[in-house]
Amino acid sequence: MNLQCFGPPSTRAEERACRAAGLLVDGAGRVLPATVQPCAFCNGKDLGDTCPASLTCPTCKSAPRQQCRRPSGHTAEQWHRRRIHAADLEDQRRE
Repeated sequence: MNLQCFGPPSTRAEERACRAAGLLVDGAGRVLPATVQPCAFCNGKDLGDTCPASLTCPTCKSAPRQQCRRPSGHTAEQWHRRRIHAADLEDQRRE
């Protein structure tokens, strides 16, 4: 397993430089790619973690690829906390 011998980059420019040099590794020890692909579920950056948008929300029952909903039925600005927690649990299970 590869280990990263320094902390996370403090700026985006530093992150890009470290990625290009092959110095950043994920929690499983894999070297992070130089360019980040868009996430297939939310159009954000795919960092190798489970995207909350890939799961059904346990709070509002929004299906995968759909934004969370507020109790009023309006679109929520952020993912519900329980949906993010479910994605974190999936990452822990996978590791």
